[in-house]
Amino acid sequence: MRHIHIPPRPASIVPALMSLVLLAAFAAGGATFAPARADDLGDTLQFMPVSPAEDEISHESRPDHENRWERAWLQDPFHHHLMAHGRHVIYDDHGFTDWDGVLDYNRVDELRFGASTQAQGRWSFAPRFGAQLSYTTGRRRWLYGAQLEQPLDPANHLAIGVTMSRATDYLDLNQVDDFENSMALLFGRQDYRDYFEREGVDAYFAARWPGVTTLSGHLRDDQYRSLAALDVRSWFHQNRTLRSNPAIDEGEVHALAVRLERHARRSAGLYHWIEFENAGHGLGGDFEYQRALADLRTVIRLSPGTRLNLRALGGSGLSGDLPPQRTFTIGGVDGLRAHSFGAFRGDQVALAQAEYTIGFGGLGRSRHMDFEGLHAIVFVDAGNAWSNPSHDWDPDRQRYALDGGFGLGTDEDDLRIYFARDLRDPNSDFVISARLQRPF
Repeated sequence: MRHIHIPPRPASIVPALMSLVLLAAFAAGGATFAPARADDLGDTLQFMPVSPAEDEISHESRPDHENRWERAWLQDPFHHHLMAHGRHVIYDDHGFTDWDGVLDYNRVDELRFGASTQAQGRWSFAPRFGAQLSYTTGRRRWLYGAQLEQPLDPANHLAIGVTMSRATDYLDLNQVDDFENSMALLFGRQDYRDYFEREGVDAYFAARWPGVTTLSGHLRDDQYRSLAALDVRSWFHQNRTLRSNPAIDEGEVHALAVRLERHARRSAGLYHWIEFENAGHGLGGDFEYQRALADLRTVIRLSPGTRLNLRALGGSGLSGDLPPQRTFTIGGVDGLRAHSFGAFRGDQVALAQAEYTIGFGGLGRSRHMDFEGLHAIVFVDAGNAWSNPSHDWDPDRQRYALDGGFGLGTDEDDLRIYFARDLRDPNSDFVISARLQRPF
């Protein structure tokens, strides 16, 4: 079993100040910097559909919950677009204005700090606007983002919008948010993401089918740049060597993407992210490829105190050569939890995950309180990422990594401890990891 060594004192004022601010936010309930339940909050503005506290509200106790969810601002769990997190992003004729801070600590930016805002007018069909401005101490670089979305009907079933940004981005399947990743770097000297800079424009059209899906089309123009890893400081494990940040293929991508999405939350249902992307092929730019990705998730309540979380992921480069920033990477705390970060990479991917959760705190009480208190977790992950020059998605020919184990979590999933083991290796040790959110 792997043990943790704790050195006697911190090494730098930057991580010290960073950790104090993050810990204060975490202790206070984390309204501004608490981990998201389904997506990243930090690189760009993320319009979160509902606050974390609303996740457990049942349809019986909140009849309009489904409609409130579906009327939220268009967002994605793969941190591509400018979406501001916020507590009042539901389409609302009364209007709102919201301000929040931005704070992140990673191995390419060092400390990134700034502010974000979003607003909507008081009249019907009022457009909504979000913006973010942040500064990186390590790169001494200003990052920005702005989004404007115009509803085309009173219920916001149809909308058009545009985003503009320069952001520190990372790979699609690196699904650890800013807060959690910052804490891992400060206290464990681990960074769970690979980074690059993306600057560009995205014009989109969205059609929302409440309770089913959101269909959107995107026309994107993105400029990609490589970023070098910095020798940032951590409080503990200072003898660990940080991973280098791999270079990408720099250049401009002109792409057309079509997407179906419904965002995951804790109540039952089928949630999904399905996207087809076509780059080049008459659109110009420096790259020419086609790529598809599907991520399906569901929560099945087996009894008042037990539930089963399921995830199936598949992706493929359909034609051309995927640049490194568009390839698939799995392994680590957000998939195949007994393996190291990025253990599997390629232009094809398949992953299946299951978690069986037993809640103890609310047994025998109201059915709406069945997951209060401590809960136990049993899980299994199976998957692989590989390359196929013929562009055929051939999961039936692959040998899959198989990880499994158990864990403990709090009722709001603000803390989860996992004990994962490589089930294909009888001599493997348990890998212990701490998460501040659900992995899927």
